[in-house]
Amino acid sequence: MTSAETRYSFDLAEEMAQQLEQEFGPEALRGELQKAFGGGGASPKGAQADSFFTDFGRRWMQRTIELGEQYTDRTYETLKDAAKKVETLSFPFISQRFIEIAYLSTQPVYSLPIVENSGRGLTFRMPFCGHFKAIREGMGEEFADQLHCKNACLAACQTAFEHFGFSVAVAMDAAVPKDEYCQFSIRRA
Repeated sequence: MTSAETRYSFDLAEEMAQQLEQEFGPEALRGELQKAFGGGGASPKGAQADSFFTDFGRRWMQRTIELGEQYTDRTYETLKDAAKKVETLSFPFISQRFIEIAYLSTQPVYSLPIVENSGRGLTFRMPFCGHFKAIREGMGEEFADQLHCKNACLAACQTAFEHFGFSVAVAMDAAVPKDEYCQFSIRRA
């Protein structure tokens, strides 16, 4: 490996991905659910579950941004430099980097399927969700299928854009129980 190759890593830092997996991966979520709501018995009520997942998603993305800024890569550095010269490159591309880090670090996927990536917005799919599987195993199928977990993804996306000064509307276009994948769209508000 040449010195230029060591200075210009285009890969995500393994330490960062491992840290996010440990703190916010499916097993961490299962542990937080167990701690917050106990095992077995009655499932948390709708608003209580929604609040839990919203908080989880916000914390997940805040930690992702913190670690993503600490462990930068050449792609991100180049994007930031280009966005300083051409402001339209900031939306949605910079926030997208952190969304990709969050999912690639905690989900059983090698890439995040992007449906749309343009100045109009970002739309992505999550075809295999380890969080959903952990919720189903820990809280039961009925609770999982109520999709309280969507609040984690919605809050994470919202946080990723708001952190960089973008006012956005985040929507869920498709959901695992019905469509066999989740899909989220982010548009400027």
